[in-house]
Amino acid sequence: MCTRRGRPRPAGRPMPWCPAAQLVILWPQNWWSPTMDMKRSLRLLQSIEYSSLCYTVYLKGKSGDKMIHEKNINQLKSEVQYIQEARNCLQKLREDISRKLDGNPGDSLHQQEIQVVLEKPNGFSQGPLTPHSSPPKVDTYRDEDVESLRRTVQDLLVKLQEAERQHQSDRVDFEVTLSRYQREAEQNRVALQRAEDRVEQKEAEVGELQRRFVGMETEHQALLAKVREGETALEELRSKKVDCRAEQEKAANLEKEVAGLREKIHHLDDMLKSQQRKVRQMIEQLQNSKAVIQSKDTAIQELKEKIAYLEAENLEMHDRMEHLIEKQISHGNFSTQNRTKTENLGSVRIAKPPSLKPMPLIRVVET
Repeated sequence: MCTRRGRPRPAGRPMPWCPAAQLVILWPQNWWSPTMDMKRSLRLLQSIEYSSLCYTVYLKGKSGDKMIHEKNINQLKSEVQYIQEARNCLQKLREDISRKLDGNPGDSLHQQEIQVVLEKPNGFSQGPLTPHSSPPKVDTYRDEDVESLRRTVQDLLVKLQEAERQHQSDRVDFEVTLSRYQREAEQNRVALQRAEDRVEQKEAEVGELQRRFVGMETEHQALLAKVREGETALEELRSKKVDCRAEQEKAANLEKEVAGLREKIHHLDDMLKSQQRKVRQMIEQLQNSKAVIQSKDTAIQELKEKIAYLEAENLEMHDRMEHLIEKQISHGNFSTQNRTKTENLGSVRIAKPPSLKPMPLIRVVET
Protein backbone atom coordinates (compact mmCIF):
# COMPACT_ATOMS: atom_id res chain seq x y z
CA MET A 1 0.00 0.00 0.00
CA CYS A 2 1.36 3.36 -0.96
CA THR A 3 1.85 6.29 1.31
CA ARG A 4 2.78 9.87 0.56
CA ARG A 5 6.49 10.17 -0.14
CA GLY A 6 8.40 13.26 0.94
CA ARG A 7 5.83 14.44 3.51
CA PRO A 8 6.52 13.05 7.01
CA ARG A 9 3.54 12.24 9.11
CA PRO A 10 3.18 14.35 12.27
CA ALA A 11 4.21 12.62 15.48
CA GLY A 12 2.35 12.55 18.76
CA ARG A 13 -0.80 10.53 18.14
CA PRO A 14 -1.43 7.31 16.17
CA MET A 15 -3.28 7.54 12.89
CA PRO A 16 -6.88 6.21 13.05
CA TRP A 17 -8.14 3.33 10.88
CA CYS A 18 -11.21 3.76 8.68
CA PRO A 19 -13.03 1.95 5.80
CA ALA A 20 -11.52 1.55 2.37
CA ALA A 21 -13.35 4.43 0.70
CA GLN A 22 -10.04 6.32 0.70
CA LEU A 23 -7.71 3.43 -0.22
CA VAL A 24 -4.63 3.77 -2.44
CA ILE A 25 -2.86 0.55 -3.52
CA LEU A 26 0.31 -0.14 -5.48
CA TRP A 27 -0.47 -3.28 -7.47
CA PRO A 28 2.45 -5.31 -8.84
CA GLN A 29 2.40 -6.30 -12.47
CA ASN A 30 0.59 -9.56 -13.27
CA TRP A 31 -0.81 -9.68 -9.74
CA TRP A 32 -3.60 -11.95 -10.95
CA SER A 33 -3.50 -14.75 -13.46
CA PRO A 34 -6.03 -17.42 -14.49
CA THR A 35 -3.96 -20.01 -12.58
CA MET A 36 -4.45 -18.22 -9.24
CA ASP A 37 -7.34 -19.82 -7.36
CA MET A 38 -10.10 -17.76 -5.91
CA LYS A 39 -9.14 -18.27 -2.26
CA ARG A 40 -5.73 -16.71 -2.80
CA SER A 41 -7.32 -13.77 -4.63
CA LEU A 42 -9.84 -13.19 -1.86
CA ARG A 43 -7.10 -13.38 0.78
CA LEU A 44 -5.15 -10.76 -1.14
CA LEU A 45 -8.19 -8.47 -1.27
CA GLN A 46 -8.88 -9.10 2.41
CA SER A 47 -5.34 -8.11 3.38
CA ILE A 48 -5.74 -4.95 1.26
CA GLU A 49 -8.99 -4.16 3.06
CA TYR A 50 -7.32 -4.59 6.46
CA SER A 51 -4.41 -2.42 5.33
CA SER A 52 -6.56 0.55 4.25
CA LEU A 53 -5.93 3.84 6.00
CA CYS A 54 -7.48 7.25 5.94
CA TYR A 55 -5.74 10.39 7.01
CA THR A 56 -7.56 12.35 9.72
CA VAL A 57 -6.13 15.79 10.30
CA TYR A 58 -6.90 17.82 13.38
CA LEU A 59 -6.24 21.53 12.94
CA LYS A 60 -5.68 23.69 15.89
CA GLY A 61 -5.62 27.37 15.22
CA LYS A 62 -4.62 30.07 17.64
CA SER A 63 -6.18 33.48 17.84
CA GLY A 64 -4.05 35.93 15.98
CA ASP A 65 -1.76 33.26 14.47
CA LYS A 66 -2.75 33.68 10.85
CA MET A 67 0.34 32.06 9.37
CA ILE A 68 -0.16 28.74 11.19
CA HIS A 69 -3.87 28.76 10.30
CA GLU A 70 -3.11 29.19 6.58
CA LYS A 71 -0.50 26.44 6.76
CA ASN A 72 -3.04 24.04 8.28
CA ILE A 73 -5.61 24.97 5.59
CA ASN A 74 -3.06 24.22 2.84
CA GLN A 75 -2.26 20.90 4.48
CA LEU A 76 -5.96 19.97 4.55
CA LYS A 77 -6.31 20.90 0.85
CA SER A 78 -3.37 18.67 -0.01
CA GLU A 79 -4.99 15.84 1.98
CA VAL A 80 -8.23 16.21 -0.02
CA GLN A 81 -6.32 16.27 -3.32
CA TYR A 82 -4.39 13.17 -2.27
CA ILE A 83 -7.62 11.29 -1.45
CA GLN A 84 -9.09 12.23 -4.84
CA GLU A 85 -5.97 10.93 -6.58
CA ALA A 86 -6.28 7.71 -4.56
CA ARG A 87 -9.87 7.22 -5.69
CA ASN A 88 -8.89 7.81 -9.32
CA CYS A 89 -6.08 5.29 -8.93
CA LEU A 90 -8.51 2.70 -7.52
CA GLN A 91 -10.99 3.34 -10.34
CA LYS A 92 -8.26 2.92 -12.94
CA LEU A 93 -7.14 -0.27 -11.22
CA ARG A 94 -10.65 -1.70 -11.38
CA GLU A 95 -10.84 -0.90 -15.08
CA ASP A 96 -7.49 -2.62 -15.71
CA ILE A 97 -8.62 -5.69 -13.79
CA SER A 98 -11.87 -5.76 -15.76
CA ARG A 99 -9.94 -5.64 -19.03
CA LYS A 100 -7.66 -8.46 -17.86
CA LEU A 101 -10.66 -10.53 -16.83
CA ASP A 102 -12.34 -9.87 -20.18
CA GLY A 103 -9.18 -11.10 -21.94
CA ASN A 104 -9.38 -14.54 -20.18
CA PRO A 105 -12.88 -15.94 -20.94
CA GLY A 106 -11.80 -19.51 -20.15
CA ASP A 107 -11.84 -19.04 -16.36
CA SER A 108 -15.35 -17.66 -15.79
CA LEU A 109 -15.51 -18.61 -12.11
CA HIS A 110 -12.46 -16.47 -11.19
CA GLN A 111 -13.75 -13.60 -13.31
CA GLN A 112 -17.21 -13.51 -11.75
CA GLU A 113 -16.16 -13.78 -8.09
CA ILE A 114 -13.24 -11.30 -8.24
CA GLN A 115 -15.31 -8.86 -10.33
CA VAL A 116 -18.09 -8.93 -7.69
CA VAL A 117 -15.49 -8.31 -4.96
CA LEU A 118 -13.98 -5.34 -6.80
CA GLU A 119 -17.33 -3.69 -7.50
CA LYS A 120 -17.99 -3.03 -3.79
CA PRO A 121 -16.67 0.18 -2.18
CA ASN A 122 -14.96 -1.70 0.62
CA GLY A 123 -13.53 -4.41 -1.58
CA PHE A 124 -16.00 -7.20 -0.62
CA SER A 125 -19.31 -8.37 -1.98
CA GLN A 126 -22.38 -8.47 0.22
CA GLY A 127 -24.51 -10.66 -2.09
CA PRO A 128 -24.19 -14.27 -3.24
CA LEU A 129 -21.82 -15.21 -6.07
CA THR A 130 -23.20 -16.44 -9.39
CA PRO A 131 -22.63 -20.20 -9.75
CA HIS A 132 -21.03 -21.60 -12.93
CA SER A 133 -20.43 -24.99 -14.29
CA SER A 134 -17.51 -26.66 -12.48
CA PRO A 135 -16.80 -29.97 -10.76
CA PRO A 136 -19.25 -30.41 -7.83
CA LYS A 137 -16.65 -31.02 -5.11
CA VAL A 138 -14.42 -28.09 -6.03
CA ASP A 139 -17.40 -25.73 -6.43
CA THR A 140 -18.87 -26.69 -3.03
CA TYR A 141 -15.50 -26.31 -1.31
CA ARG A 142 -14.93 -22.88 -2.82
CA ASP A 143 -18.45 -21.68 -1.96
CA GLU A 144 -18.03 -22.71 1.68
CA ASP A 145 -14.62 -21.04 1.89
CA VAL A 146 -15.89 -17.80 0.33
CA GLU A 147 -18.97 -17.75 2.57
CA SER A 148 -16.85 -18.26 5.70
CA LEU A 149 -14.46 -15.54 4.60
CA ARG A 150 -17.37 -13.18 3.85
CA ARG A 151 -18.92 -13.75 7.29
CA THR A 152 -15.58 -13.10 8.97
CA VAL A 153 -15.09 -9.88 7.03
CA GLN A 154 -18.64 -8.72 7.76
CA ASP A 155 -18.22 -9.35 11.50
CA LEU A 156 -14.95 -7.42 11.53
CA LEU A 157 -16.49 -4.53 9.59
CA VAL A 158 -19.49 -4.38 11.96
CA LYS A 159 -17.17 -4.27 14.98
CA LEU A 160 -15.01 -1.62 13.35
CA GLN A 161 -18.03 0.56 12.46
CA GLU A 162 -19.39 0.25 16.01
CA ALA A 163 -16.03 1.25 17.46
CA GLU A 164 -15.83 4.20 15.06
CA ARG A 165 -19.32 5.39 16.01
CA GLN A 166 -18.47 5.16 19.71
CA HIS A 167 -15.20 7.02 19.12
CA GLN A 168 -16.99 9.73 17.12
CA SER A 169 -19.63 10.17 19.84
CA ASP A 170 -17.00 10.40 22.58
CA ARG A 171 -14.97 12.86 20.53
CA VAL A 172 -18.02 15.09 19.95
CA ASP A 173 -18.82 15.07 23.69
CA PHE A 174 -15.21 15.90 24.50
CA GLU A 175 -15.15 18.78 21.99
CA VAL A 176 -18.39 20.22 23.41
CA THR A 177 -17.09 20.02 26.97
CA LEU A 178 -13.72 21.45 25.98
CA SER A 179 -15.32 24.36 24.10
CA ARG A 180 -17.53 25.09 27.11
CA TYR A 181 -14.55 25.15 29.46
CA GLN A 182 -12.65 27.35 27.03
CA ARG A 183 -15.54 29.81 26.91
CA GLU A 184 -15.70 29.88 30.70
CA ALA A 185 -11.95 30.41 30.90
CA GLU A 186 -12.20 33.26 28.39
CA GLN A 187 -15.04 34.87 30.36
CA ASN A 188 -13.06 34.57 33.58
CA ARG A 189 -10.02 36.05 31.88
CA VAL A 190 -12.07 39.03 30.65
CA ALA A 191 -13.59 39.52 34.11
CA LEU A 192 -10.12 39.30 35.66
CA GLN A 193 -8.82 41.93 33.25
CA ARG A 194 -11.71 44.23 34.08
CA ALA A 195 -11.14 43.75 37.80
CA GLU A 196 -7.46 44.55 37.37
CA ASP A 197 -8.38 47.72 35.46
CA ARG A 198 -10.76 48.74 38.24
CA VAL A 199 -8.07 48.06 40.84
CA GLU A 200 -5.60 50.24 38.96
CA GLN A 201 -8.20 53.01 38.75
CA LYS A 202 -8.92 52.73 42.47
CA GLU A 203 -5.22 52.85 43.27
CA ALA A 204 -4.87 56.03 41.20
CA GLU A 205 -7.82 57.59 43.06
CA VAL A 206 -6.34 56.57 46.42
CA GLY A 207 -3.03 58.17 45.45
CA GLU A 208 -4.80 61.41 44.48
CA LEU A 209 -6.73 61.45 47.78
CA GLN A 210 -3.53 60.86 49.73
CA ARG A 211 -1.88 63.81 48.00
CA ARG A 212 -4.88 66.00 48.86
CA PHE A 213 -4.79 64.74 52.42
CA VAL A 214 -1.12 65.73 52.76
CA GLY A 215 -1.91 69.20 51.37
CA MET A 216 -4.78 69.68 53.82
CA GLU A 217 -2.59 68.55 56.71
CA THR A 218 -0.02 71.20 55.77
CA GLU A 219 -2.72 73.85 55.53
CA HIS A 220 -4.14 72.73 58.87
CA GLN A 221 -0.77 73.13 60.58
CA ALA A 222 -0.36 76.60 59.06
CA LEU A 223 -3.80 77.65 60.31
CA LEU A 224 -3.03 76.34 63.79
CA ALA A 225 0.15 78.40 63.84
CA LYS A 226 -1.84 81.50 62.83
CA VAL A 227 -4.40 80.80 65.59
CA ARG A 228 -1.67 80.51 68.17
CA GLU A 229 -0.15 83.77 66.99
CA GLY A 230 -3.56 85.51 67.15
CA GLU A 231 -4.24 84.20 70.63
CA THR A 232 -0.80 85.37 71.76
CA ALA A 233 -1.41 88.83 70.34
CA LEU A 234 -4.87 88.95 71.94
CA GLU A 235 -3.46 88.00 75.30
CA GLU A 236 -0.84 90.67 74.97
CA LEU A 237 -3.49 93.27 74.14
CA ARG A 238 -5.61 92.20 77.06
CA SER A 239 -2.62 92.29 79.41
CA LYS A 240 -1.78 95.81 78.46
CA LYS A 241 -5.32 96.98 79.13
CA VAL A 242 -5.00 99.87 76.78
CA ASP A 243 -7.98 102.21 76.96
CA CYS A 244 -7.42 103.31 73.42
CA ARG A 245 -10.51 102.69 71.37
CA ALA A 246 -8.43 101.92 68.35
CA GLU A 247 -6.70 99.21 70.24
CA GLN A 248 -10.05 97.88 71.45
CA GLU A 249 -11.34 97.80 67.89
CA LYS A 250 -8.19 96.07 66.86
CA ALA A 251 -8.71 93.55 69.62
CA ALA A 252 -12.30 93.02 68.49
CA ASN A 253 -11.13 92.48 64.94
CA LEU A 254 -8.54 90.04 66.15
CA GLU A 255 -11.20 88.17 68.10
CA LYS A 256 -13.36 88.01 64.99
CA GLU A 257 -10.43 86.72 63.00
CA VAL A 258 -9.74 84.15 65.68
CA ALA A 259 -13.40 83.04 65.60
CA GLY A 260 -13.30 82.81 61.81
CA LEU A 261 -10.09 80.83 61.95
CA ARG A 262 -11.61 78.48 64.49
CA GLU A 263 -14.59 77.91 62.20
CA LYS A 264 -12.22 77.22 59.35
CA ILE A 265 -10.28 74.80 61.55
CA HIS A 266 -13.52 73.05 62.49
CA HIS A 267 -14.53 72.87 58.83
CA LEU A 268 -11.12 71.51 57.88
CA ASP A 269 -11.38 68.92 60.64
CA ASP A 270 -14.70 67.78 59.20
CA MET A 271 -13.20 67.64 55.72
CA LEU A 272 -10.22 65.67 57.01
CA LYS A 273 -12.50 63.16 58.71
CA SER A 274 -14.56 62.82 55.54
CA GLN A 275 -11.45 62.30 53.43
CA GLN A 276 -10.16 59.74 55.91
CA ARG A 277 -13.43 57.83 55.65
CA LYS A 278 -13.18 57.92 51.86
CA VAL A 279 -9.60 56.68 52.00
CA ARG A 280 -10.61 53.81 54.27
CA GLN A 281 -13.46 52.91 51.90
CA MET A 282 -11.10 52.99 48.95
CA ILE A 283 -8.66 50.72 50.77
CA GLU A 284 -11.47 48.28 51.61
CA GLN A 285 -12.64 48.27 47.99
CA LEU A 286 -9.07 47.66 46.86
CA GLN A 287 -8.76 44.71 49.24
CA ASN A 288 -12.08 43.30 48.04
CA SER A 289 -10.97 43.65 44.42
CA LYS A 290 -7.75 41.79 45.21
CA ALA A 291 -9.77 39.00 46.85
CA VAL A 292 -12.00 38.77 43.75
CA ILE A 293 -8.91 38.57 41.53
CA GLN A 294 -7.52 35.74 43.65
CA SER A 295 -10.82 33.83 43.40
CA LYS A 296 -10.86 34.31 39.61
CA ASP A 297 -7.28 33.01 39.40
CA THR A 298 -8.31 29.94 41.39
CA ALA A 299 -11.30 29.33 39.09
CA ILE A 300 -9.10 29.66 35.99
CA GLN A 301 -6.58 27.20 37.45
CA GLU A 302 -9.38 24.69 38.15
CA LEU A 303 -10.65 25.03 34.58
CA LYS A 304 -7.14 24.42 33.25
CA GLU A 305 -6.89 21.27 35.38
CA LYS A 306 -10.25 20.06 34.03
CA ILE A 307 -9.10 20.67 30.46
CA ALA A 308 -5.89 18.71 31.11
CA TYR A 309 -7.94 15.87 32.61
CA LEU A 310 -10.24 15.75 29.57
CA GLU A 311 -7.25 15.71 27.25
CA ALA A 312 -5.81 12.78 29.20
CA GLU A 313 -9.14 10.93 28.82
CA ASN A 314 -9.08 11.60 25.09
CA LEU A 315 -5.56 10.14 24.85
CA GLU A 316 -6.68 7.06 26.77
CA MET A 317 -9.66 6.66 24.40
CA HIS A 318 -7.32 6.79 21.38
CA ASP A 319 -5.11 4.13 22.98
CA ARG A 320 -8.12 1.85 23.48
CA MET A 321 -9.13 2.30 19.84
CA GLU A 322 -5.60 1.39 18.75
CA HIS A 323 -5.66 -1.72 20.93
CA LEU A 324 -9.00 -2.85 19.42
CA ILE A 325 -7.72 -2.28 15.87
CA GLU A 326 -4.48 -4.19 16.56
CA LYS A 327 -6.49 -7.04 18.07
CA GLN A 328 -8.76 -7.25 15.01
CA ILE A 329 -5.80 -7.12 12.62
CA SER A 330 -3.90 -9.83 14.52
CA HIS A 331 -7.05 -12.05 14.54
CA GLY A 332 -7.43 -11.68 10.77
CA ASN A 333 -3.75 -12.48 10.12
CA PHE A 334 -3.92 -15.57 12.40
CA SER A 335 -6.88 -17.09 10.51
CA THR A 336 -5.18 -16.42 7.15
CA GLN A 337 -1.97 -18.17 8.24
CA ASN A 338 -3.90 -21.29 9.37
CA ARG A 339 -5.64 -21.59 6.00
CA THR A 340 -2.33 -21.25 4.15
CA LYS A 341 -0.71 -24.05 6.18
CA THR A 342 -3.57 -26.55 5.68
CA GLU A 343 -3.89 -26.04 1.94
CA ASN A 344 -0.08 -26.05 1.27
CA LEU A 345 -0.41 -23.41 -1.50
CA GLY A 346 2.27 -21.16 -2.98
CA SER A 347 3.27 -18.09 -1.00
CA VAL A 348 1.27 -14.95 -1.73
CA ARG A 349 2.80 -11.58 -1.11
CA ILE A 350 0.34 -9.65 1.06
CA ALA A 351 0.84 -6.09 2.13
CA LYS A 352 1.31 -5.86 5.89
CA PRO A 353 -0.69 -3.32 7.83
CA PRO A 354 1.43 -0.28 8.45
CA SER A 355 2.66 0.38 11.94
CA LEU A 356 0.53 2.82 13.83
CA LYS A 357 2.60 5.96 14.21
CA PRO A 358 1.66 8.60 16.76
CA MET A 359 0.00 11.72 15.49
CA PRO A 360 -0.65 14.91 17.47
CA LEU A 361 -4.14 15.88 18.45
CA ILE A 362 -4.82 19.18 16.70
CA ARG A 363 -8.12 20.99 16.99
CA VAL A 364 -9.75 23.93 15.26
CA VAL A 365 -10.59 26.95 17.39
CA GLU A 366 -12.74 29.46 15.51
CA THR A 367 -11.60 33.03 15.97
